[in-house]
Amino acid sequence: MLSGPDGANRSERANRSSGMGGTAKALSKADAYSGSDWLAKLGKGNADDDAPMLRSVGDRLMPLRIAIIALISLVMLGPIMTNVEGGNGGDGSAIRQIGYLAILAGTIFAIRPSASPKSLVAFTWPMLLALAWCWISVSWALDPGTAFRRVFLTTLVAWMVFSLVRHGGYQLNVDLLRYSLLAAILISYLVVVLDPMVGIHLAGEEQAMALIGNWRGFLGHKNFAGAVCALCIIMFLFDAKRIRPTIRIFAILVAGYFLFRSQSKTSGGMVVLASVGGIVFETVSIRLRRYIIPILMIVGSVFWFLTSAYADMVQSNFLQPKAFTGRGQIWGALLNYAGDHPLLGAGFGSFWNIEGSSPVFEYGHGYVTKITVGHSGYIDQLVTVGIPGVLLMVFAMAVWPLGRLLASADVAKGRGALISAMLMFCIGHNITESGLFERDGIVSTIFFFAVALAHYCTMDDKRTAPVKQAGDDVMRELRRRKRKHRPVLTAGE
Repeated sequence: MLSGPDGANRSERANRSSGMGGTAKALSKADAYSGSDWLAKLGKGNADDDAPMLRSVGDRLMPLRIAIIALISLVMLGPIMTNVEGGNGGDGSAIRQIGYLAILAGTIFAIRPSASPKSLVAFTWPMLLALAWCWISVSWALDPGTAFRRVFLTTLVAWMVFSLVRHGGYQLNVDLLRYSLLAAILISYLVVVLDPMVGIHLAGEEQAMALIGNWRGFLGHKNFAGAVCALCIIMFLFDAKRIRPTIRIFAILVAGYFLFRSQSKTSGGMVVLASVGGIVFETVSIRLRRYIIPILMIVGSVFWFLTSAYADMVQSNFLQPKAFTGRGQIWGALLNYAGDHPLLGAGFGSFWNIEGSSPVFEYGHGYVTKITVGHSGYIDQLVTVGIPGVLLMVFAMAVWPLGRLLASADVAKGRGALISAMLMFCIGHNITESGLFERDGIVSTIFFFAVALAHYCTMDDKRTAPVKQAGDDVMRELRRRKRKHRPVLTAGE
């Protein structure tokens, strides 16, 4: 596995051949330093003459580390802070809103040293189009006030993710995301043991009987806990060779057991599909993976959609919707509304849990009128932003980033395997759960991270020769300053 940007490795070889190996070695280590390498070492002794230089790099990355960790932490705490079953209702607490504004300020401060007008935009052009349609939909939203708040939060979280990835780079973001997911699972174990009322779905709550006994930790709902566990497995399975095998095995085992106890079927199925996709990316030639991964994704998604939609037909408790998720009933009501409003929909965030009279009371009956999500990110967005909006979202979040990864010959196999597995999980997860442009939802935010990482790792494919591939923006700034004090030979500058 590559421990740093590809360009840094090529730079080290070039410098060594020029007779400047000592100085070049120090520079190469700075390029490869993610600011979170201590997480992988976990106490491993490593005295090195270049340690002061690495500490200097780490100090420069500290604001980025703080902003990334703060954002992930607040996203993880979101479901329990909103205190709504399913974690998708309401507009959050004042503390949560203040928290995001503080993280926004921290993000701006963190990226300021290396920011340029172009990098401040951060978004890919498909993301800009999709977000623009969401903002325009506020003009016809059934509840404009709620629509504005929700599209603002979605845009805010997305921009912070894309900016932190653009300026912090691949390795820093992946390391912190990987260990944050593991920390969330370990904390959830403690919550299950110390406070079962919070950590486990219990019979006294107003919820489907099928949820009773399922683990959720502090994450508010078993589906959120399951998604966190599945993503943790993916992140320790791919592009993690520099982490000690014992730590990788431990992380995968604890995440796998919690996933089993959560009984999140969607996450369990999708982690298998995503893992197969990651293995294909890492082991199959670029020509074959361009066909195998899309076919695998389409076939798997269609199968999962049909299974979830019609599973109640083979349930013995077909007439007891509280004992089953009832997705067929939910989707039927939503598709009927979408059939009557195919182009514009109800406006972004203006279908579920709005102050006015939601269309669900007109198109749904009984159990369907008591829930706050449609259990499908694509259908949820279809009823809010119409066919044009959901097509823009799918292109921005699935087709464009996955296509770029599959077509790129320069992305390291380990990185491509991890990002493609993350994308496949989020794409598939949204078939039966809501996590597409879902404000600061856990899966929605990880989806943003996956797309941003795909963009970061492929953004130089056409405008920079392979030998000129540079590291992170922070590393470039460091190299420029180092030139003023000592002569070094660098690649790509």
